[in-house]
Amino acid sequence: MSTKAVIFDLDDTLISEMEYARSGYAAVAEALAGEDTTLAGMLNGQKYTATELKKRFLNLAEESSKEVFNRFLRSVGVEDSRENVMALVKAYREHKPEITYHKDVEATLRGLKEKGFRTGILSDGYAVTQRRKVEALHAEKDFDVIILTDEIGRDAWKPSLIGFNRISEELGVSLCEILYVGDNPEKDFYISHTSDIRTARITRSDGVYRSRDYREGIREDYTLSSLTDIFEIPELVTGRDK
Repeated sequence: MSTKAVIFDLDDTLISEMEYARSGYAAVAEALAGEDTTLAGMLNGQKYTATELKKRFLNLAEESSKEVFNRFLRSVGVEDSRENVMALVKAYREHKPEITYHKDVEATLRGLKEKGFRTGILSDGYAVTQRRKVEALHAEKDFDVIILTDEIGRDAWKPSLIGFNRISEELGVSLCEILYVGDNPEKDFYISHTSDIRTARITRSDGVYRSRDYREGIREDYTLSSLTDIFEIPELVTGRDK
């Protein structure tokens, strides 16, 4: 069958994960530097501006993306206890992000709709975090369906078929009529091994997962350097069959 729906991953496909991270670190920095927040007392009376704290977070993240908050707390002489770390993590995950779509998204969505394709998002990640991203983007107006797998349950995270089956039901299309566009070799393309869904990989220069290994060697069906390259895929050239 031909493609009737194009479904997108969110992080590093439609938005930059690094842009989100910078937004998150800025939010945590502002909370720590404030006087009326739960986090304000964590620094034991030490005074930093939000700008200073954000710079410190970004420098630590540039050195390594692992345990940024643990390393930050130790660097300012505060115990990196689970309670302290999770307080920072909570502020990071629950902040209202300042993010935008990648520059190639708008033209891609416009072209797909002009050709009659249904569109959607299927994304893993903590539910509150992903929902805040969707709200910041006002993505509901841009896509026909949005499935955040963590809102269903952890067992729905990719490469599970659960979220894809829900999309199939909501859009009234078969799995074989879905093209999924993602970026993460660890989990975005294995779905083509367990179903008839076809996949495409977008390669972003700042993609967090761009160097990961493919799950069991299962690769994408198509490779894109820009989302607009999607229109070079033969089944998407002429538009959806009515």
